[in-house]
Amino acid sequence: MLFFQILICAYVVFLIWDLFQIVTRARPAWNRKAVALALTLFLVPGMYKYSLYFPFVVYILVFTLLVQLLTRVLKKPFRLWMVVLCVAAAFSYTAYGYTHFQRRVEMDYALETDKKIAPTRLLFFSDLHYPNGMDGASLAQLVDSMARTDPDIVLIGGDLFDEQTSKADMEQGVASLRPLRERARVFYIYGNHDLQPKRRVKTYTQADFERALRQAGIEILNDESAVCGSITIVGRQDAALKTRLEAADLLDSLDPARFTVLVDHQPVDTKALLDSGKVDLMLSGHTHNGQLYPFGYLLDVYWNCDLRYGINDEGRMTAITSSGVNAWGFPARTMGTSEYVVVDIKPQSPSPAPENSTDRQS
Repeated sequence: MLFFQILICAYVVFLIWDLFQIVTRARPAWNRKAVALALTLFLVPGMYKYSLYFPFVVYILVFTLLVQLLTRVLKKPFRLWMVVLCVAAAFSYTAYGYTHFQRRVEMDYALETDKKIAPTRLLFFSDLHYPNGMDGASLAQLVDSMARTDPDIVLIGGDLFDEQTSKADMEQGVASLRPLRERARVFYIYGNHDLQPKRRVKTYTQADFERALRQAGIEILNDESAVCGSITIVGRQDAALKTRLEAADLLDSLDPARFTVLVDHQPVDTKALLDSGKVDLMLSGHTHNGQLYPFGYLLDVYWNCDLRYGINDEGRMTAITSSGVNAWGFPARTMGTSEYVVVDIKPQSPSPAPENSTDRQS
């Protein structure tokens, strides 16, 4: 997190310097100190990553560098009006990111298994990060939409809240999830932000959080498993915590004949789970599918992320990573969609019997 903040400061300082060079070359008569002050006041708020101003300043940098590169390739001068155009484009793209982020959709998957299982519908969502970009009414509407999927089991994959959540918001957010419990058993698995690890003074304690979850009828799985009908649900402690069990230890007592769903907030350790032969479906979130285009593609080369988004069939195990039902930090998304996931699992249809044939003799 410290490295990320240093990176943010560095790109804003670079952008101030770059635009200062452009403006003072285009308007040499302007007071250089006034130009530097104006650019600083305009761009420094972009260092605050919990507002829409953050992606706005990011895209000013992106568009400005792209236009500068294009003018160099074409051997054309970079004009001051181009800076204004880049700012306008950044504003428009950020506005699109805000409206797009607010559109939360249902993502459906269907799986078949050769294991003995009753047809089961799972509802999975992660990364609510309440109340970022939401209020009580929009959360209630989202919960109603998810409840109408009529799930048999609800799995919450972590990061319901984060460092910007107050205790009152946490309690109200958890209470808003109660309609899901009226439809099905609900299991919660920790994310890396829920207990506000980056705050010196936390707004709520782990005891406060778990009390609220239990009052809402939500079961907590923290390196634990539970039997739910014909399915075993396993919840891993988040990878950010070094105390979590190794995959082999966590899965040791599980019956490989039962269909097992493992929920891990971060899509990691997939090879160990596959090698165990005991996990049929892994569900994760955390990545937000990058959230900001095109920077999300960096996750494809990040060593601590096995799957950025979507479904990956590993043979005996299927891994699904959701882009999350909301967004982290700033209320905008220009990469991926805000989504909740519905997975229908059913036994494999029996293969049709071969047709009987008779040999004809002439």
